Amino acid sequence: MKPPAAALLLVLALAPRALAQQWETIVPGGDTVCSDGSPYRFFVHRGDASKLLIEFEGGGACWSGSTCEADVYNRRVISDPETARQTGELQGIYDRTNPLNPLKDYTHVYIPYCTGDLHWGNATASYTGFTGAPYTIQHKGAANATTALNWAGENVAAPSQVVVAGCSAGGYGAALWSAKIAQAYPGARMVQLADSAAGVVPEGFFTTTLASWNVADAWPTFIPSLALDRVDPATLTLPKLYTSVASFFPTASFSQFNTRTDSVQIFFYALSKGSITANDAADWSTKMVGNVEQISAESPNFRAYLAAGVEHCVINRPSFYTQAVGGRKFSEWVRSLLEGSDPGQVR
Repeated sequence: MKPPAAALLLVLALAPRALAQQWETIVPGGDTVCSDGSPYRFFVHRGDASKLLIEFEGGGACWSGSTCEADVYNRRVISDPETARQTGELQGIYDRTNPLNPLKDYTHVYIPYCTGDLHWGNATASYTGFTGAPYTIQHKGAANATTALNWAGENVAAPSQVVVAGCSAGGYGAALWSAKIAQAYPGARMVQLADSAAGVVPEGFFTTTLASWNVADAWPTFIPSLALDRVDPATLTLPKLYTSVASFFPTASFSQFNTRTDSVQIFFYALSKGSITANDAADWSTKMVGNVEQISAESPNFRAYLAAGVEHCVINRPSFYTQAVGGRKFSEWVRSLLEGSDPGQVR
């Protein structure tokens, strides 16, 4: 039996809208690759072309023969937001049906992470494992991110608002790449949001990572204080990166979310210094607050939200809407940030 003509017209009318609400998978090929040599892909959800969300995925990191051999980072693309959408698993900022979601109508470019280099690298690195056998890792995070950012530049050419976000390793990707993204969209107001990425590492840590990953392609060398021929990796810190970028782009907004005893960040802090001690949690927490306070003191356009607890990453969880400090919900704080009003420092 044929469907009624009116019903058929309704289906045809709704079809383009349904298609527009789905995530697209883009396989760029070329120089893109994951750490284990598997193919790279990224994802796009088209929305309002005047609002662009560029998100860097998290998933650990590695920088040595022992860490790159361990199961502490994503080796291949494991995310598929379209599958998650179809199974009803999208949460936090991905829930576009939630009226409380301040990012629900943005065009969303999701940059998966599978290279162990915080989205910073462009190197084929050789390491020696526990058994003494050599192996190779593709630290190609910068090459992968570049293809997604090029897609955004070609398809979302003139947004008025750009949000650069990421949790965990993706938060460091958002921190570094925010400079080049702000440069690429001079007519847009940019907001950077790093979730659970406080950058607490031992002194000199970047001496190893910058050399292993070859960060030149991602690095904002146009900022004088961050020119690679002037930066001493032995003294480089995440607060230095933030304050340099924030100073260079004074009309942009920069921000962080952290919990005070984030179990994952504490683990990676211990891993970065090569030992686990009973004092790691307290030590990390003190240094995390110190990093946040240093950036806040030197950057008038930086805001931080510090919450109690051990949770790692909030933007991809239901707690994005329930997390509150002193009665101030994090989702409302983010909305204020996006709208250009001062959300304040939340402690």
